[in-house]
Amino acid sequence: MSLLAVAAAFSGCASSSELSDFATDGCSLFPDGTWRNRDRWFGCCYVHDVRYWEGGTQEARKRADSALRACVLEATGDEVLANLMYDGVRVGGHPVFPTPYRWGFGWPYERGYAPLTSEEQEQVARKKRQLCARLEASFAIGGTIRVARNKEISVKLAKQICPDLLIPSSETH
Repeated sequence: MSLLAVAAAFSGCASSSELSDFATDGCSLFPDGTWRNRDRWFGCCYVHDVRYWEGGTQEARKRADSALRACVLEATGDEVLANLMYDGVRVGGHPVFPTPYRWGFGWPYERGYAPLTSEEQEQVARKKRQLCARLEASFAIGGTIRVARNKEISVKLAKQICPDLLIPSSETH
């Protein structure tokens, strides 16, 4: 085999993988809320899913999981529930598991824990701009953002993903 053939065979290995478009399943294998308020902490899971989709280091994952716990605690006042969800994502979201909700699920399986390269950071930024444009275009009556059919999150949570999110000025108060 010639050197040129070997170089051609391995040329794809030098570039980083392609980040998929963001998608969410809400709180994965956990309810999005209670019987009375079925989406009570869905917004917390949505923001958490954005962080998991991006992936990155072990420290970034721990920050994402801690933010989920704090968000659920703020939404519910239930420390037991917040800790249960935290423990669940710490165990079930490990990148070694081939699940659609693992850490770094936006990237091909086996990326694991690693800082994002500059090329990967550019991909995340580009895909997040697209996501933020969709969120901005989905402002709903009542000061929420429609993120999926029959699913909404608060402007406060949307701004954790898209700090520069523009919303109608009559709805900012």
